[in-house]
Amino acid sequence: MLVRIMKARKGKLFRVLSVSRALYALLLTLPLLAACGGKERAPPPYQKNPSPKEPYDLVLTVLDGPDDIQASSAYVSYKIADEACLPPIDNFEGVRYGTDRHSLDFRLKRVNATTFKGRFFRDGVLSRDYYGRGICRWKVELVGAFLETEKTKSFTYFTASTTLEDGSETLYTSKDIQPLIDDGKKYPANITDEEGFTRDVPEDQRSNYFSIIISTTPGKG
Repeated sequence: MLVRIMKARKGKLFRVLSVSRALYALLLTLPLLAACGGKERAPPPYQKNPSPKEPYDLVLTVLDGPDDIQASSAYVSYKIADEACLPPIDNFEGVRYGTDRHSLDFRLKRVNATTFKGRFFRDGVLSRDYYGRGICRWKVELVGAFLETEKTKSFTYFTASTTLEDGSETLYTSKDIQPLIDDGKKYPANITDEEGFTRDVPEDQRSNYFSIIISTTPGKG
């Protein structure tokens, strides 16, 4: 599970702590791509909650970063709390292929030179009986955002994420913006968390980095 991987690898480069948008989208659409015997699967029938009541605010703060940095998008990933509501696994691999997860995008708005803010809902996916096996109830697994700069968006971007349990995560990336892999394709920038930054970056080199702080709090109003 993604969150467990994040916890187990705390302090390592962000290539382990987070997932690129392309890869995350792939994980969420595996029901469409994977099938036993090559048969195409139907997408999960999950619905957005039309009347959510548990708002949360996401705040993204960039300190000492590029002037042209922009928050391009944000997402919240949900996981079914009790898999008893899901149909039996019916493939040879014994894998659910994403039917226990769903993701919703939400918008981020710049509120000042360094801060972006957006709202999502803890109950953003509708709890209902989707498969005739009982109510599927959801929990938030991960909240994340993507940033890019005008000068570097053709080859890299920044990704930051946290959980409701953690509430906040501080990440660091070099001002000399470089992707994880330099092979002409677009990859996330090389980012490290606070523990890794303190451990691996000498004090006399820390001014060469800028920070991204992502935090979530219960919304008001």
